[in-house]
Amino acid sequence: MSLSPQVRDADTYLIERARSGDTDALTELYRRHERRVYNLALRTLGNPWDAADVAQEAFIKAFKNLDSFKGDARFTTWLHRIVVNAAYDHLRRRRPEPMDGDILEDISAPGGAGAVVGSGRDGIDPAIDGLSDPLRDALMSLNEGFRFAVVLCDLLGFPYDEAAEILGVREGTIKSRIFRAREALAAALTEAGYALPGERNPGPQTGVTSQGTTGERRG
Repeated sequence: MSLSPQVRDADTYLIERARSGDTDALTELYRRHERRVYNLALRTLGNPWDAADVAQEAFIKAFKNLDSFKGDARFTTWLHRIVVNAAYDHLRRRRPEPMDGDILEDISAPGGAGAVVGSGRDGIDPAIDGLSDPLRDALMSLNEGFRFAVVLCDLLGFPYDEAAEILGVREGTIKSRIFRAREALAAALTEAGYALPGERNPGPQTGVTSQGTTGERRG
């Protein structure tokens, strides 16, 4: 779901304060968005430690480049685009690369971005994401483009147009990816022997149908 005008206005106010050097505003921005950012990373990467690293990397990049946010899109759209890019980079690397010197210095500096985000994997406590094991495994089996689309729309509740903006594709592409991802998820779960709602399969329920996900806690 899209953020309400009140939330967007609050983000704008916090960004203005943060640009003037108010570290409390950075902390509040982090608190407002860290759960969704972490859940996006977790549900697309599948590993809580990798997700924590990517979430931290995304927040550091966002806060260091806050002046480049022009307000043409929602702050949450801009931030989640950074998260998606960081996640894709992580998937390409398969192994985190050392941060450059100025970022390391910023992390260690009192009151710097690292003080807000935390340093290393201790910065975010990996949480249970509310997904069943079979659904998590099925998500990891998807093509990356399908996985990002279905996580953004079906699990995190972003509307198609905002998900398209985050991923840098057309809205029609998002709809196509969601449709095909749901079919692939349903097929993977059925093949694994898990019953879908409405089917007479005695296996355990997963909360997924070809029409989308149900019964899973949203981010």
